[in-house]
Amino acid sequence: MQSIRWNKKHEVFLPELDAEHRDIFRVAEELRAAVAGGQLEHIRSLLDNLEAEIEGHLRHEERLMRETQYPSLEWHKQQHNAARKRLRGYSKQVAAGDAQAAEAMLETLGGWLRDHTATADRMMTAFVRNRRLQKSASAS
Repeated sequence: MQSIRWNKKHEVFLPELDAEHRDIFRVAEELRAAVAGGQLEHIRSLLDNLEAEIEGHLRHEERLMRETQYPSLEWHKQQHNAARKRLRGYSKQVAAGDAQAAEAMLETLGGWLRDHTATADRMMTAFVRNRRLQKSASAS
């Protein structure tokens, strides 16, 4: 199973979102280590934590997109909803005692995080940064 570690190439250049991404990657890596060690109870606890981290982060992104009137909000939110649906499916399997589902979820999540942050999140954060600059320029 491939490591899920945050590094500079995952930056989206909005500090609050980069911090949240680092937390998600950290918990995902802890979960990967628990899966590799076969620690089922710890897997369930970390999975709950990971789901909470991800949901809080996705809601934060969606709030930012609404506040800045991001034109691709619906497209971006569809990506979030697809990820939510996949994670819920894997979570149900893990809750039923299927530790291999946690491994499959981590593979899916790792790829999704890398792709999503590199494209969709960078597009969105560039827009948010520009909106913030426009707002501060008009306030002066």
